[in-house]
Amino acid sequence: MKIGIMLRHINELGGIVVYTVNLIEELLKNDSKNEYVFIYNRPEFLGRYSGYHNVREKVVKMPNKLLWDQFAVPVVARKEKLDLIFNPKLSIPLFTHCKTILVYHGAEQFAVPELFKWHDRMYFKTIVPFYFAKADAVISMTYKGSKDLTRLVGANEKKITAIYESHHNRFRVIEDQKALKKIREKYRLPEKFILFVGGLAPLKNFGNLLRAYQKLDKKISINLVAVGFKRWKFESDLRLINELKLDGKVIFTGFVPDEDLPAIYSLAHQFILPSFYEGFGIPVLEAMACGCPVITSTTGCSSEVSGDAAVLIDPRDVDGIAEAMYKIAVDTDLRNKMVEKGLKRAKDFSWEKCARETLALFESVVDSR
Repeated sequence: MKIGIMLRHINELGGIVVYTVNLIEELLKNDSKNEYVFIYNRPEFLGRYSGYHNVREKVVKMPNKLLWDQFAVPVVARKEKLDLIFNPKLSIPLFTHCKTILVYHGAEQFAVPELFKWHDRMYFKTIVPFYFAKADAVISMTYKGSKDLTRLVGANEKKITAIYESHHNRFRVIEDQKALKKIREKYRLPEKFILFVGGLAPLKNFGNLLRAYQKLDKKISINLVAVGFKRWKFESDLRLINELKLDGKVIFTGFVPDEDLPAIYSLAHQFILPSFYEGFGIPVLEAMACGCPVITSTTGCSSEVSGDAAVLIDPRDVDGIAEAMYKIAVDTDLRNKMVEKGLKRAKDFSWEKCARETLALFESVVDSR
């Protein structure tokens, strides 16, 4: 089987790239019989996977993403005589001779479209449904996500397979005090803090987190640390820090490399991901694997990932978010219980299992000719 993987996004930040890199690592580790053609849009990506005997890397340039997807990739597919095109990020070529698998990480663009830019909303509404109609198979990250794609986009439920992603095995409880001290000093982390990890955008609901934190701050002394990069429409959230008089209490680290994150999770008193919608929520598993108790939303799919190992909140209920943080902060028994449940729940997921199930889908789709 000759598999083409579309990788124009390989140098970006965010959860989709985490998924892509970890899945590819496990696929190549466990699959030596199939041939892979990795398709890039920039020459500097070449050589990233040159150490694998069954990988060939190709670069094709186009003026924009849409032309690259719809014209450049099919040309490569024809020249390379691919059996399958797989794109880990939200699109497929609509006109190609080979089978295609679309990965759609969540239905947030359709569940809460008002949180996205107007031109993105137009694209989701007019173009994305064609991808679902044309794809031979669709991968979603959760069973809830599969149902949402069927309900909100009109996707054929028979085409959709839910395959859980995971967290890297580097995410574990860090007990080395020297290592913890080094990370605390590097990022100037306070002694006791609530942790948020994610790109700042309306979907992440950081504004309501700040409003809830202000209420908590009146009761107990604990900082809020935000790890991540600025995406879009984040300015109002940053202004809110001043308006709520939270200067000095909310700490931004900026982007943090994965190698440093396990120690930050291990240092945190609790972790919160109050998004309006998550297609999966990898940080939920990362926090659990590091022994950090988790608060996440009832909406979206992160509650499916957490199971009963997280405190669940309504992302629109500021008082409820504040109360959840307060309970974990003051109730040691509850915190310990959530830590124990989280460590156990995190073991249910692995990138090896994700890759195995993905490869099985590849084979099923190609064999269905």
